[in-house]
Amino acid sequence: MRIRSLAFVGLLFNKLLGNVENVEFLASDVQKDGDIITANGNVLLYSQNYLASASSAKYDQKNKIIELFGNVSLMRGEYETSRAEYARIDLSTNEMIFENSFIMDKKKEIWLQGAQSCNSDEMVSVKNSIVSSCNVSDPDWHIGFSKGELNKQSKFLHLYNPVFYVKNTPVMYLPYFGFSTDKTRRTGLLTPQLSYSKDEGLVYLQPFYIAEYNEWDLEFDPQIRTNRGVGLYSTFRFADSPYSSGYIRGGVFEERSEYKQKENLKNKQHSGIEVGYDRDKLVGYLIDGDFKEGLWLEFVNLNDIDYLNLRGRNGGNYDSLVQSKLNYFITTDNQYLGTYAKYYIDTAKIGTKYGNDDTLQELPRIQYHSFFDTFIVPNLTYSFDFKYHNYTRKIGASANQYEIDIPLGLQFGIFDDYANLYLSQNLYASHIDYNRAKYYNGTDFYTNNSDDIINHYHRILLESDIARAFSSFYHTLNFKFDYIKPGYNDGDTNEKLLKYYLIQDGMAYNASNLSLFEDNFIDRISNKYTIERLAFEGSQFFYDSMGQKLIRHSIKQSYNFDDSDMESLENRFNLYYGNFDFANKIEYSHIDNDLSKIQTGISYNGSKIATRVWHTYDKNYYDGDAYDKESYISGSANFKLPYNYELFAGVDYDLQRDYTKMWQSGIHYKRKCWDYSLIYKEDIEPKNTSAGIESKKSQGVYIYFSFYPLGEFKYDFSIEQDSKAIN
Repeated sequence: MRIRSLAFVGLLFNKLLGNVENVEFLASDVQKDGDIITANGNVLLYSQNYLASASSAKYDQKNKIIELFGNVSLMRGEYETSRAEYARIDLSTNEMIFENSFIMDKKKEIWLQGAQSCNSDEMVSVKNSIVSSCNVSDPDWHIGFSKGELNKQSKFLHLYNPVFYVKNTPVMYLPYFGFSTDKTRRTGLLTPQLSYSKDEGLVYLQPFYIAEYNEWDLEFDPQIRTNRGVGLYSTFRFADSPYSSGYIRGGVFEERSEYKQKENLKNKQHSGIEVGYDRDKLVGYLIDGDFKEGLWLEFVNLNDIDYLNLRGRNGGNYDSLVQSKLNYFITTDNQYLGTYAKYYIDTAKIGTKYGNDDTLQELPRIQYHSFFDTFIVPNLTYSFDFKYHNYTRKIGASANQYEIDIPLGLQFGIFDDYANLYLSQNLYASHIDYNRAKYYNGTDFYTNNSDDIINHYHRILLESDIARAFSSFYHTLNFKFDYIKPGYNDGDTNEKLLKYYLIQDGMAYNASNLSLFEDNFIDRISNKYTIERLAFEGSQFFYDSMGQKLIRHSIKQSYNFDDSDMESLENRFNLYYGNFDFANKIEYSHIDNDLSKIQTGISYNGSKIATRVWHTYDKNYYDGDAYDKESYISGSANFKLPYNYELFAGVDYDLQRDYTKMWQSGIHYKRKCWDYSLIYKEDIEPKNTSAGIESKKSQGVYIYFSFYPLGEFKYDFSIEQDSKAIN
């Protein structure tokens, strides 16, 4: 009877309304008085835009106003959900007014709760409300504010007089605060980055993003470091074709005079520009063919390394040698052609007499390679490789180098194709034309105009790769014997080059003064191909019936016939058992009759505990005496606790010098709407700045907060000790 009654009332009410605005009611009781229709008991309103329920409702047909009373629940569109004690809907404008309301956007994963709100197609306006993304009944954090506006078009939430609460405790007040609730690519303010450190003070970065077109976007990154200075970086990103993309980035940072003087920095202003470009189709626009190609450009120009260190919130530790490069290749199944250029800026030399003029550049290197192939008969194989290098600089020796590498061989299967035998004759030749390459013969200086290197060797390679399935595991085995017999060899590039310009400046020549000389930049021929040697390599893998790796084992050993010595033995073993991983690598020197390197590690990754311990031991010998011995251990551990807590710790300890390089411990708490980390850390690390490379020991407390979708906050209170220049 009840279902029939509801259906009848729904049909009657639908007829009375005449499908105004395509809105329909279902209710237990409906009364009409002139233009006013009232509904009581289990009121259900639905249309193409709304679905609402309430205890009672009133509809003004003349003004097209619907009012809902008591336990109002309303869904608008796919994601908006609202609850209130009272709701007023203007069907002519789609404006809704709520009292004691709760509004949630499931897509944005935030909610608003307040005394009064107004919701239209363009805006949600609220007063005396709170906002959060946490659990509704007892949020871990929320923001209370006097007035707020959520722009549905820009998807940006503006808050006025906001007070930030952790649980019920107020921790911060601002006159205004705003943040984006949108995850899509769009113009607007990005998540700010805020941190504090003892040296630099408050660090605040506020990115602004312009993304009006699909083909490009532009990002501005202004920043302020209250104790240090201000800066502005910007990045322009673009996609100029379906096969290419790139970026142009630049910036400048202005130091405060007090900070520059205290840190002894070279420059008061740090600036630079960067360009990157990647393209997969270039010649392909002009000719058709079955080939692949690629172009990559990476260009950097800067006045010192702090331009890079200050680019982000957390800084960086970039190498003083900054590299720009241009690479292009085109390849088919049989041939490869590539050109590469490298340009270096040694930031440590900026400001010195010669600056970057004596830094060696490679502009360009050209390579042609013909891949391994057969000719005349199927077993006769060859490949060909040619390289050209242009080593250049304004001051100091430079050179042009030409290289060819040609292996010519026979290969065939033996033992019913269980093994493969490869016999080859190999020729390597190089010609070097020098410019300003000066030497000293004990009496006079002389110039070397060219060098020629020829290396011919015979090679016999026997290898096999076999596998077998057993009832409960799968086993693979690979081994190879590689024999090298040198033929004709002539030429080398072992002699050091003289920095002649230092003598021209008045420095006295002294053969023992290492600063007057530099290593020859021409690559040396590996002794792998210049001495008679037999090398063995073997590896095997075990897998269980499900295909999971259980054991990996490999071994390498070679014998030097010229010195009648066994070279270093290398053995590697990995064991994978459930959540445990064990790894060990050993190198044993037969010449020194001692272990030269041991690396051992074990790790466990469980649902509650994750640990890792790694030890490295390294010893080098010279004339029978050990030197430069290293022994250090590192470890880390994570313990998951109830209620979303996690403890973690880590340590790096130098056993040889008996000191702790780094250790840290802390706690991490993570929820869906926020997380934080509290860390105590002591660290000794080198840092490259415009003042040079320094070794700094620091100890301090670090606090990291991340609130979704607001952003991240960091507090750093550290004390630096024993700051020492390395160069």
